[in-house]
Amino acid sequence: IIIYKFTFNMNKLKKPLVIVADGNFPSHPNPLDKLKKASSIIACDGAANTLIENGYIPNIIIGDLDSISEDNKIKYKEIIIESKDQSENDLRKAIKFSKKQGVDPISIIGATGKREDHTIGNIFSIMEYENTEILTDTGIFRCVINNEKITSFKGQKISIFTVDNTIKIKSNSLKYNFNNEYITSMFYGTLNESINDNLSFNLSHGKLLIFQSYH
Repeated sequence: IIIYKFTFNMNKLKKPLVIVADGNFPSHPNPLDKLKKASSIIACDGAANTLIENGYIPNIIIGDLDSISEDNKIKYKEIIIESKDQSENDLRKAIKFSKKQGVDPISIIGATGKREDHTIGNIFSIMEYENTEILTDTGIFRCVINNEKITSFKGQKISIFTVDNTIKIKSNSLKYNFNNEYITSMFYGTLNESINDNLSFNLSHGKLLIFQSYH
């Protein structure tokens, strides 16, 4: 096994940064490529076990330490940050730590799978943080802010989510465009499709969570 080990100073994270959550380890080339090119890796608790099994050593392991193996807890004790705060999940702890270090952007892998409640919580967590994306085995979740243009391609599957049904949305280059309309429920904007190489959104306020497929 090839071990991808990175030098690390506890006071400074290097870009690009990848956070690995303790969901399903990815198999698609896109998230795996992000991981391979990372200069810093943060593992959320038990995700350290999977990372190490796949030939990677994280720079930081953070969480309440209820999932990491005892062997890895001892072996990598110098890079562990224990946080027992039960008001936040381990992924949010890792994001907050990274943002406190001033690192942008952040890519997250392993945030889906295993438990559906964890998956939903992880995905919607990124709505609180700019320049943060989640890569899955099928596509990317990211947030859209007012007047934002996004690279796309014809036929790309697009889904739009919001927790604020007072946002008025204008869009172009979608199969089903929004013309100063509200998303009346959280899932009203799912199952859409791009018809061009670029998308743009104009929002009255707030932000949207969007999903873009790889194919």
